[in-house]
Amino acid sequence: MVTSSRILFIINPRAGKGKTKRLIRQLELYKDKVAFRLSEYPRHSLEIVREELNNYDVFVAVGGDGTVNEVASALVDTNKKLAVYPAGSGNGFAREFGYKKNLKQLIQAIESGQTRQTDVNRVNGLISVHITGIGYDAAVAHDFTKLKGRGFWNYFISTVRVFFSYHSVQATIHLEKETIAGHFFIIDIANSAQYGYGARMAPMADPTDGQFDLVLVKPLYWFEFPYFAFKLFTGQLKNNRKIQYIPCQSPITIITAENKFHIDGEAVQLISPLQIEVQRGVLNVINTGKVKIK
Repeated sequence: MVTSSRILFIINPRAGKGKTKRLIRQLELYKDKVAFRLSEYPRHSLEIVREELNNYDVFVAVGGDGTVNEVASALVDTNKKLAVYPAGSGNGFAREFGYKKNLKQLIQAIESGQTRQTDVNRVNGLISVHITGIGYDAAVAHDFTKLKGRGFWNYFISTVRVFFSYHSVQATIHLEKETIAGHFFIIDIANSAQYGYGARMAPMADPTDGQFDLVLVKPLYWFEFPYFAFKLFTGQLKNNRKIQYIPCQSPITIITAENKFHIDGEAVQLISPLQIEVQRGVLNVINTGKVKIK
């Protein structure tokens, strides 16, 4: 059944190396159905959604995972809907939900009215829609922000450079029925499968199942890293002597001296302890028809 929706595109003009001008021209073809606003500074997308919440039914995040996070954060626990036009670097959330750079298909998906009731994680009160990390991936995120450009090759440069200077993070993790302590290469809290660029850190993660996957990667020797990276980008990571996956429905606490984290790929600084919990089905995401609704 086709529905009529008021649609607002929130465009990060800095995303995708500034290649959003073409999309703005395309939106002129749909001016009877959509409107758009440009974000001007960090967290502005979140502010825009809050300002416009009563004026639109669907909010389309145009940018990368950081833009998606900002828009989604303002839509949690509302009856409004999130859609994505991927225009960032990794586009992990967009890839997971089947969004493509096809405006016509996106408008059709929105008008179909189908949504997925999606989980989010709260990390010290902050919203995470796909993956939060401590350790190597967080160090890469912080290094990546120092580079002048975005894109895959700059991200690749950061991953290599950080690996040869990175040391493990020490943490104590309190779960519902056990406590785990030690040194880790990566600690991830995965609501969905991938970082972006097709790198699937938690291939079994399902953003609609009411739980997150705690991913613990033990320190790697340099000669183990290429094999790990191959498995990561081919979606073949699984439980073994180096990687442990723990499904969690109850809140967990992470205590660490580390203060560099990433939330949905964006570098942030947080103070331990980290309190993490899942909220089930609190975000309405437009279904693209490209992934199965579970």
